Amino acid sequence: MAQKESKTTHVSDYMSNKLVTIDSDTTALEIANKMLEKQVSAVIVVDSGKPVGILTERDLTRQVIAKDSPPSKTPATVIMSTPLISVDKDAPIERAAEAMAKNGVRHLAVEDDSKIIGMITTTDLSRYVKEKLLDKERVSRPILEVLYPSEEPSEAYWF
Repeated sequence: MAQKESKTTHVSDYMSNKLVTIDSDTTALEIANKMLEKQVSAVIVVDSGKPVGILTERDLTRQVIAKDSPPSKTPATVIMSTPLISVDKDAPIERAAEAMAKNGVRHLAVEDDSKIIGMITTTDLSRYVKEKLLDKERVSRPILEVLYPSEEPSEAYWF
């Protein structure tokens, strides 16, 4: 039986080009409404046109709702995550998974020539895993580790 040719899967193969940015002085209320309108779970925060952080639905929940902060008065700079962690669009998808696991994040900005062009999330990694499993291909340990963290490495991750 012939073996399948191994092709490197790049971040650009699974990233979203649906990039939404907001100014650093945008309020949590405005951010939540923009996320709803654009149907995204994270936005890139910019200051003077330069990316300075990321703000996710989780940030809104933990930094605004859980702390009972007034959404109409809480600016992005108070609740955003910094520094902005990114990965190059041509990097292997495993590199994105490793960066997510190492930094404890679920969203990474995607760069092309130092410009943010999109985002890759754990949802994108899940889609990758689903496709690999449907094709009965091996799924790499970094991808599974970020989706299903374990305290101890397990050979069960190798399919």
